[in-house]
Amino acid sequence: MLWWIVAAAALAVAAISLWGLLPRHQPPVVVVAGTSPVPTSSVPSGVNSVPATRVHRAPQPVASSRPVELSIPAIGVSTRLGEVGLQADRQVQVPASTAYASWFDLGPTPGQIGSSVILGHVDSYRGPGVFFRLRSLAVGDSVNVTLADGVRATFAVTGVVQYSKNDFPDALVYGSRGVSALQLVTCGGAFDHRTGHYESNIVVFTRLRHVTPRRLLPTG
Repeated sequence: MLWWIVAAAALAVAAISLWGLLPRHQPPVVVVAGTSPVPTSSVPSGVNSVPATRVHRAPQPVASSRPVELSIPAIGVSTRLGEVGLQADRQVQVPASTAYASWFDLGPTPGQIGSSVILGHVDSYRGPGVFFRLRSLAVGDSVNVTLADGVRATFAVTGVVQYSKNDFPDALVYGSRGVSALQLVTCGGAFDHRTGHYESNIVVFTRLRHVTPRRLLPTG
């Protein structure tokens, strides 16, 4: 079974809340910024989409290397990266802290072919989380991921979409579309005080823009 099918099954029962992160899923209800993350021709059957947006030709994918840092200059995010996988009950784990984001380690590393996914909390009772301003990103904004081997992969935002948790498009977010993609996921929409959960998810879709080799990164 493909890893993203396993993830999709797990996501169907998880929920993003003040402490939780992954969705119980509904069709896209709000386009927060931009148009679609991918051309409609590449969207898996049964997955809802919005109109396609043009994406420039991407560079060659990078070698597999664990992501260690994430920066999003447009919203002032600079964070180390943890890792999350699946719990014993096959539900997706959530980041251990609201202060940093985490990479879903059953998928490709950022810059490889396929969909890499990074998750972060929007807030908690203590205040804003690492992805508190994620929904304010705009098409064209840069997302930088530094890998353990020193390479930096820079992605361009292609769309920011809010989905109801009752029908989250798991295959679109976690499935490979034959390109180097990175999705950022947090919670959003209205907060249900009865359940303690947000009713929606914010997903930022990106494509690989360029790669900075280790030898070209600034030192000191």
